[in-house]
Amino acid sequence: MFNKIEIDKPQKLDFSKVENYRIRPTDKIPKPETVLQVGGKIISTRKNIFGITGKAKVGKSFLMALINAAVLKKGEMGMLSSYLPKGKDKIIYIDTEQSDYHVALAIQRVKKLVADHKIDNLLMYAFDAVSTDLRRSYTEYLIQNTEGVGLVIIDGIADLVKTVNDEIVATEMSDTLRKWATINDVAIGYVLHQNPSDSNKMRGHLGTILMNKSETVLQISSSVEDDSIKIVEALQTRNARPDNFSFVINDGMPEIMEECYEPPKAGRKARKILNNTERYNILLECYRGLKKSQNIGYSVLVEKVRENTTDMGENAIKEFLKYAKEMNWISQDVPKGGYFLQDFLSDGLMV
Repeated sequence: MFNKIEIDKPQKLDFSKVENYRIRPTDKIPKPETVLQVGGKIISTRKNIFGITGKAKVGKSFLMALINAAVLKKGEMGMLSSYLPKGKDKIIYIDTEQSDYHVALAIQRVKKLVADHKIDNLLMYAFDAVSTDLRRSYTEYLIQNTEGVGLVIIDGIADLVKTVNDEIVATEMSDTLRKWATINDVAIGYVLHQNPSDSNKMRGHLGTILMNKSETVLQISSSVEDDSIKIVEALQTRNARPDNFSFVINDGMPEIMEECYEPPKAGRKARKILNNTERYNILLECYRGLKKSQNIGYSVLVEKVRENTTDMGENAIKEFLKYAKEMNWISQDVPKGGYFLQDFLSDGLMV
């Protein structure tokens, strides 16, 4: 006796809804709301996905801290800016690689950057000890059931699939991300390492497909001259290409640099990157001997900064003073009046 073999019949496709996907010349489709910009150029919009890539241990977590802080603060933070509307301004951050302890450190880093400003809107989860299938299910559940989410970050998208080198698996993951973003009206950012080789290609078939499907992919790399300086550039984008920007890591905290770092020209010494404490100490020297009630005119202040520094040209001094004003270290009581020295605040927020 032979057992009867059951052959699955192909499912009949339903084409009744295909017209729902047609875009007509008369359709007026609103521009998606911007979630993240670099120098005023769009990096990410809702209903889209974007990527962050770089070599292992290059400093992607510091860049993610800056992105989180910019979104939470709803404004400009150096080259980064974000203006998510109220009611759609929460961040779900899923870390698949770090332990609870290191994820907690990451939260504290963001908290220090935003000074408690809307820090409760950052919902961080550590899924490093969770199985691959469960990570994916948990992620989908959170996206679909968390009220007020505008941005989702998956730090370690490779850990939501069994392998990054299977084209079918990679395509399914990419399709899933696009579906989650579209249906839930959120921007989804993912982090995926680059190959260990000298190329800037993201890992496996997953990286190839996500590169093609993403609105923007940002790459982070370290300066050859100074490993504490990180350079961020767009590998690809569907929007206007943003300018590169850089940040420096001082005492375990990232600080966006006023101008993108460039390697020093041959024969010239690289200019030292000052941290906030060093910058403020220059101002203290400029105001030495003055009472707190005394101010200094702008042109005189320029000269005093020049006297107390050795490697700042005219433009660098102007940028230095512009930064000092933004940080509320110096202020005027009347327009075009002199500048008073204020107390040092590392985050620039007045209390």
